[in-house]
Amino acid sequence: MTPRREETVIVIDRNAAATELTGWRRWLAIGAGYLVFALFALVGLALLLGLAMTFAMVLMVAVPLAIVLAVIAYATGYLKIDATRGRP
Repeated sequence: MTPRREETVIVIDRNAAATELTGWRRWLAIGAGYLVFALFALVGLALLLGLAMTFAMVLMVAVPLAIVLAVIAYATGYLKIDATRGRP
């Protein structure tokens, strides 16, 4: 005969009075816990995705724009680069 497994019980201890959650209340508490965890996970994922997209847009737009503007400034004489400065 196989041993019978007892049901897991959630115990909430408040002012030394323990309340055991069983049945539908236990399932409701577990569902609420999973829901809160899923919401925190989704908010964290959205935050990380937003940061990654912002970083990617900076690399794809701002860096090439800065390079193009530097080339234009160099070609028009506003950016003076002296490669021989500091040499005797």
